[in-house]
Amino acid sequence: MIARLVVDTAQDGAAEAGWAATVLLSLTGLAWREGDVGDGPVVFVGAAGRAPADAAIILPWIDPGPWLPAGLLLADCDGVPVPCPDGRLSAPSDARALPAEWLRAVFALLSREEERLETARDQWECFAGTQTRLHALGVLERPLANEYAALLARRLGAWAAARNAAIAPLPLWPEGKRYAALLSHDVDEVRFGSLVEAARLLALTSGPRSYALRAGLTQAARGLAGLGRTDPYWNFERWVAAEESRGFRSSFFFCAPAPARRHEYDARYRFGDRVDFEGGRGTVSALLARLAGRGFDVGLHGSYLSHRDGEDLARQRAQIEAASGRPAPGTRQHFLRFDIARTWRAQEEAGFTYDSTLGYNEALGFRAGIAAPFAPWDAAAGRPHRLLELPLTMMDGTLFRTLGLDGARATERVQRHLGAVAAAGGLAVLLWHPNYAWERRFPGWWTAWEAALDRLAADGAWVASGREIADWWAKRGSG
Repeated sequence: MIARLVVDTAQDGAAEAGWAATVLLSLTGLAWREGDVGDGPVVFVGAAGRAPADAAIILPWIDPGPWLPAGLLLADCDGVPVPCPDGRLSAPSDARALPAEWLRAVFALLSREEERLETARDQWECFAGTQTRLHALGVLERPLANEYAALLARRLGAWAAARNAAIAPLPLWPEGKRYAALLSHDVDEVRFGSLVEAARLLALTSGPRSYALRAGLTQAARGLAGLGRTDPYWNFERWVAAEESRGFRSSFFFCAPAPARRHEYDARYRFGDRVDFEGGRGTVSALLARLAGRGFDVGLHGSYLSHRDGEDLARQRAQIEAASGRPAPGTRQHFLRFDIARTWRAQEEAGFTYDSTLGYNEALGFRAGIAAPFAPWDAAAGRPHRLLELPLTMMDGTLFRTLGLDGARATERVQRHLGAVAAAGGLAVLLWHPNYAWERRFPGWWTAWEAALDRLAADGAWVASGREIADWWAKRGSG
């Protein structure tokens, strides 16, 4: 049998409530569909008094207005923490029902309500990981949405077992794999030192204290010192070999050479610049084409000023596609710059299938409380966006720069993170920058990555590119 989702469309907030329930049901590992036709258990979204007699689970919805982040505390529901006002859950009026605040809490997490309410941003105009209420409550590194979905799965399973029946499975990952991982690389730099890149930076100098002046002079000094030598950032073949040897393919996000507006924080390389790859020297453009030809996903690392500009993102996407000779379905914004009201819409307008920006520079964990793909909520349109979010869960710079871990402790944190994702049956999205394979300058960064690859291989996880994961999730549907 197949579970059925029935939403009381007469209630206020029906679209929001139905979307939150849909995201959770997609994580249960059970087949389901929308509508009341069939003999499977009903998950009813609405007031208990309006639920059908055969409802297996009732998810009441309350919409008392915005939930201010500072007022959220943790309540317990079947052993899983629920961030809700004052940490209080109402007693259900029906044995089949969950507390009235439960689904509203799910919506608050998944829709990133706090980012719509809190205006404070860091120096890069990002909502900081240390700012989120999940960090303050100590649950940022728990995939809460996956745990809520497991609660639904248990209740649906109990309903079916009591009737000597079973709900058809809908595996989360191909071939019944326990969990999945997206390996990704943001290509911010391709040379450690370059006189040409130094000149490009210095041309953007706005004053004696500007980043462009400082970084340009540093790049020039490095370029002079490295004349006639192989650049230590040319390690692309090392990433490819390590991943291919384990049967993995990753996603490389490259910066387009001609954004509509250039910022001093943008990448300095151009597609005609030269790089070494597997014993030969060619252009960056040729590198994109070779990676794409080998089955790696080549996407866009949107420029610093593009995160609200769908037209510019479309322009940049076209540049990536022209260089690689393949469609570029995925993107991640440079510096993880993200505007909850505008970035997903801009990416959608640019025609992307998926984004993987939703993570933090300075914190590890699950920004929307979820370790899985999901179609994010468009508050302005009152519907889900037409692209998938593959939320970023762990980044190298967070481990080694923000947290200041050495190689051994960083490796332990990576292992712990993968263990949490595996236990939830979810998706880990790991980001390591290609230039950090230079071990003399970045000790421990590469060994932590290789340890992650070994763990994924030993676990038999499904490791795929962003393109493959987005395609699978879209085809998987609801069963």
